[in-house]
Amino acid sequence: MSTNDEMIDNKLDDLYMVFIINDKKYALSSKYIIEIIEMLPITKVPFLPKYMKGIINLRSTIIPVMDTRMRFDMEPIDYNERTCIIIIEHETDKIGLIVDAVNEVINISPDKSMKMNSSKDGVKQNFIKGVSEINNEVQLILDCESLVRIVEETNDGIDE
Repeated sequence: MSTNDEMIDNKLDDLYMVFIINDKKYALSSKYIIEIIEMLPITKVPFLPKYMKGIINLRSTIIPVMDTRMRFDMEPIDYNERTCIIIIEHETDKIGLIVDAVNEVINISPDKSMKMNSSKDGVKQNFIKGVSEINNEVQLILDCESLVRIVEETNDGIDE
């Protein structure tokens, strides 16, 4: 890989999508985001946790969809014209995250963020990877791997 390619990869690693849930800002690394789509009809699947709203068919690909408000123990709301689904992917797993609104794409360099101390044995679902302050606003940086792991755990629960 050339030096220019490495510089471009490093710049891309610093890009984050900021979205809003319950008037709070969250960030997710853009390298995991496939696309942002408007709300689609969601097919309910029995025996899933309440925060898993079901599945969508996106161009012949079945993707599980999670309501992030409900997963983060917030009250659900009626979806509106700003509500959208962020499709993320880690390795081969994909999941759709329902968020209140997408805000912006920002650059968060490693020196502008603070990693969270979390142990794998501690909190089972720690979705927060770090915290950043940009323009005097705090953004919680979400851990994509933890969010996608929900798909694996949900599949395990169905198989049992």
